Amino acid sequence: MAGPRQMAVTGSAWSAILLGLPAAAAGQLGIPFASGVDAAGFLRAGEGVVYSSSALERELTLERPLVEHDGPYVIVHVAESRVLLMDGREVTWSAPAGTGHGFQLEGQGRTWTFTTPVGMFHVLRKEKDPVWIAPEWYYIEQNLPVPPPSERARVPGTLGTSALFLGDGIAIHGTNNPQLLLEPDPDDRRVSHGCIRLTNEAARELYHRVEVGTPVLVY
Repeated sequence: MAGPRQMAVTGSAWSAILLGLPAAAAGQLGIPFASGVDAAGFLRAGEGVVYSSSALERELTLERPLVEHDGPYVIVHVAESRVLLMDGREVTWSAPAGTGHGFQLEGQGRTWTFTTPVGMFHVLRKEKDPVWIAPEWYYIEQNLPVPPPSERARVPGTLGTSALFLGDGIAIHGTNNPQLLLEPDPDDRRVSHGCIRLTNEAARELYHRVEVGTPVLVY
């Protein structure tokens, strides 16, 4: 869990991310993404996107860290459907990801909205060859009767070969449908029920690069 060395997002950067400030206002706050210089791979902060889809993220360096942490941390950029591994202000690794598609489902007196939640998380546990336990919404989506929790299906392979669990049912994990993550348009990679999907190869690499307790900023 977070400790004195695992601070949240730096205040000015967090404000711009949440509020979608225009470039001028972001510049007044000292936001590292305020320049809007396309040649450097950035888009204007007001567009809600930090990196352009054509940028080589691993070659970029920020003006300041987004998370105050002594060690590597993970950024999940929902607008670009991309996961980045950071070391201070340097992007050391990145990969395209699948994020929540935003659909809604109703049943059993409940409503689910399948978006990827934003905020500060930490890697709570890591698993190799994780087994997915089908949640209540899975049965409703398939028009099947909902069994009690102890009798719900355990499905190997759905989460790929590696998973980093962030809590609240959210994980960064592999997939058995990697072709869905290879679309160049980030909007076409909004394919999950809220989790962050990577190819199995990318999920394994991230698994070995981070430890339990690593901060994960999703925005």
